[in-house]
Amino acid sequence: MKHSKAASAVALAAALFLSALAPFANAVDLRHARAQKDLTPAVQQSLQDMLSDVAEPYFVAEGEKKAKNQKYLDLQQKFEYLPNYGPHNSLVVSCKMGGVEYDPTKPGTSKGAPTGILKYLVFTYALQKGKWVSVAKPKWEEQDLGPEGRKKMTEGMQRGEARKAAMEKSQKSHAAAAAAAAAAQKAADQH
Repeated sequence: MKHSKAASAVALAAALFLSALAPFANAVDLRHARAQKDLTPAVQQSLQDMLSDVAEPYFVAEGEKKAKNQKYLDLQQKFEYLPNYGPHNSLVVSCKMGGVEYDPTKPGTSKGAPTGILKYLVFTYALQKGKWVSVAKPKWEEQDLGPEGRKKMTEGMQRGEARKAAMEKSQKSHAAAAAAAAAAQKAADQH
């Protein structure tokens, strides 16, 4: 009995001691606060300026492939930014740009036939002392959507091209009507 009373007292003392520490367990250490994951507009602009120079050779290479009637990527000049934080709260950003692969030797759209493959180029940079420093070599990632994806891409491109042609035709007819109206008004003003 004495032994169980002593054990109970020790357990109660431990519980009281640990419950007193509980508020501190969830406290935030402001000395090592995490930075925000969103890039400020100024930081994003400096990264975008640097990336436009770094990515240019890839756009040129894909343009050369297209000119030679080889499979090429229709790279989009838009980057997706995936910020993260490394040791000592340093900002590390993976920058991803991608596009659809086309085969210009096959019919389908004005760009050729989509192959059903999406490719992404990933650049990784760290912000050190206000300058962007490459952390890893650019690497390619690929996603194959298969025959069904190829079919959907072709249909989507054909719809887009048809819509664009209809809009251009509409704009031309509006411009012609406006020119005719202006000419009629000018003729009426002269008489």
